[in-house]
Amino acid sequence: MRNSNLTYRRRIILSFLVLVFCVTVSPIVAGENLDSLFIEARTAAKESGTRDLAIEMCQHALEINPDYHDFRILLGRCYSWEGNYERAEEELSQVVAVAESYQDARNALLDTYIWSKQDEKAMALLEISVQMYPKDLKYKVKQLQILEKLKNTPEAMTIAKEILVLDPKNSYAEEFIGRVEVSEITRSTTVRYAYNRLAETNTEWQFFVVEPGLDPWHWISLEHQESFPFGPVIFKLNYASRFQNKASQIEVESYPVLRKGTYLYTGIGISNSDLFPSFRMGLEVFQALPKDFEASLGFRYLEVPDKQIPIYVGSLGKYWQAYWISMKTYISPSNSSLSKSWIFAVRKYLANPSDFFEVYAGSGVSPDSELGGEEIDFLGSRSFGVSYKVAVKPQYEVNLGLHFSNLETRSNAFRGDTGLQIAFTKHY
Repeated sequence: MRNSNLTYRRRIILSFLVLVFCVTVSPIVAGENLDSLFIEARTAAKESGTRDLAIEMCQHALEINPDYHDFRILLGRCYSWEGNYERAEEELSQVVAVAESYQDARNALLDTYIWSKQDEKAMALLEISVQMYPKDLKYKVKQLQILEKLKNTPEAMTIAKEILVLDPKNSYAEEFIGRVEVSEITRSTTVRYAYNRLAETNTEWQFFVVEPGLDPWHWISLEHQESFPFGPVIFKLNYASRFQNKASQIEVESYPVLRKGTYLYTGIGISNSDLFPSFRMGLEVFQALPKDFEASLGFRYLEVPDKQIPIYVGSLGKYWQAYWISMKTYISPSNSSLSKSWIFAVRKYLANPSDFFEVYAGSGVSPDSELGGEEIDFLGSRSFGVSYKVAVKPQYEVNLGLHFSNLETRSNAFRGDTGLQIAFTKHY
């Protein structure tokens, strides 16, 4: 409340000064007094509560001296900060037109174009600015940022290399080149290992297993991804050791792009052991929606001894700032944990867009997880976990995961499961 009173008093005092200045100051001493008024206007402009007063000061000063460029630049800045980009552009363009070498005006107009998402105007202004100031890295970095946003990778790479000539240690240019090199990689190989510690429990809410009461599960996967014009294809060889039994499974998955914003998931797997479904397949259509939403619909099909199980799948997700928030559900007519499965996940992308940290929680068995044949008959489950992926070098990634779950193996019989997963990926 006290701060509000101070702001109000300040507005009254500044308004009084403007009134006195306009009524009493003679043209002879106006120039010197305008300098003082500019300081007051700049101070008022820094606080959103007095920004309209700063605009009023600038307008009065420009009536006295229309060529006082600092006032017009400050006026344009105030309009931009208030979201009135059209008036900001009008004021700032006047200064740039008559004082081309005045970088304050050029920078203010450039910020206005960027904030109002007028990328074409920003690029046109940047091209002139770079010609006038070829060694000014700020202009080149902004060029790179806009070109990256527009997905103009060839021109952006040229600008990034020019930046590194002027500044060999420029972090933004180095990171951009690293991201492009990774995105252009056509193949990768991943080795994945999962360890699950198991124990029978007396309650469905015991997740953390300290002393394993059952033989632990081991899972090893070798994955190879190849990129084709239609999208990536992933070949997998899985090996599992569970309850002193060993088995292998072969899988092929792909993500073909149908059109911009629409792509498919397809998958097929076979195994000759009961540790895995003897046959599995899947098809899912993903569609980008307005306001950064994405939805999918599809199905999975599993074959285990004496059972053929259809599963219907749907998901809805949204990108929000640096987050991906999603909900996925699996529905099956079977009387098992597969008939009531869902998973909710929140992923936070880090400074490098390929790095992320994710937390998730779910209920029921997911047919997309490392699914063993016996788990299909479980009556229910609850689980949660975290996952962290980081690029240790442009060509290498590490993915770490930790999950906790409790499985209802039969009526009123429960099993705790604490799992650890680690994966190494090499792109080349």
